Amino acid sequence: MPRPRLWTHDQLRNVLPSARSWKEVCETLNVPIGGKTFKSLRKRADSLGLGYSHLYGNGYRHPVIKAVGDDRLRELVPQCRSWNHLAQEIGYANSRQGGWRPKLAARIEALGLSVEHFQGRGFNGLVPFANEPTFTADPRPQRLRVAATGKAIAWFSERGYVVSLPVEPAVYDLIVDSPNGFDRVQVKSSTTADRSVQFTRTVYDNRQPGQKSSGYVRSAPYEPGDIDYFFVVLGDGSMYLLPYDVIGRRKTANMGKRYEQFRV
Repeated sequence: MPRPRLWTHDQLRNVLPSARSWKEVCETLNVPIGGKTFKSLRKRADSLGLGYSHLYGNGYRHPVIKAVGDDRLRELVPQCRSWNHLAQEIGYANSRQGGWRPKLAARIEALGLSVEHFQGRGFNGLVPFANEPTFTADPRPQRLRVAATGKAIAWFSERGYVVSLPVEPAVYDLIVDSPNGFDRVQVKSSTTADRSVQFTRTVYDNRQPGQKSSGYVRSAPYEPGDIDYFFVVLGDGSMYLLPYDVIGRRKTANMGKRYEQFRV
C-alpha cells in the first residue's frame, strides 16, 4: 500500500514558483529530501501543468545542456564574466562539473558569440573559485594617504631600485638602494585643491604635560640628517621626488611651478 502523501496540490502550487530548487521545495513542504521525492514532485508538477524550469538545473537532478536554448545563450554569454559565472547561471556549481563546457563552447562558437571578455580562473582552465571576487569601488581621495607608500614603492621598483621597509618605527617610510648608497625616503600625500603638502611629523614628548596619556604631542619639521628625500603623491596623480634640502625645515609647501623640475 503506497504511503499517504504529506502535501497537497495547493501547497505545491504555492511553494514551487518561489523556490530555487527541489531541495528547497522539500524543506518547505517538510518531506524527505532525495531523488525519489524529487521524481514524485516533478511528476505531480507535470500533471498539474506547473513549470519548474526556473529551479536549479532546470528542475532536473543534473542540469541538461540541451535545455539551455540558443536565445538564452545569446542573453547570458555577453552578461557573464567567465566560464564559471556562466556555469552558475545555467545551474552548475562551477565550470568543471559535468563535462558540459566543451559541448556548450561548441554551441557558443556556432552561434557566433564571443567569449573574449571572459576572465578569471575559469577562463584560464584552472579550478575556478566558487564565487569569483570583483572589485568595483572607485578610488577615494581619503584613501590616498594609505595608498601613497605603495605608489612610491612601485615607482622606485619599476626603475630597478631595491626598496626596503624599516622593521621598527622610523622617521622615514622607505629605504632605497640607490647608486649613492642607501637613501631614506619619507612619503607624503595631499588631495587639497591648492596642492599644499604638510611636511611635518608628530612628535611625542612625555617630559611635558599634555592632553594625551602619552604626554605632549606636537607637529615638528624634519631635521637635517633625518631623511634624504620626500616622495610626494597628489590627488591628481602627479608625483614629486624632492631632496631634503629643497624643503628643509619648511612645514608646508605648495607643489606649484617652483617644484616642477622635481616632478617625476
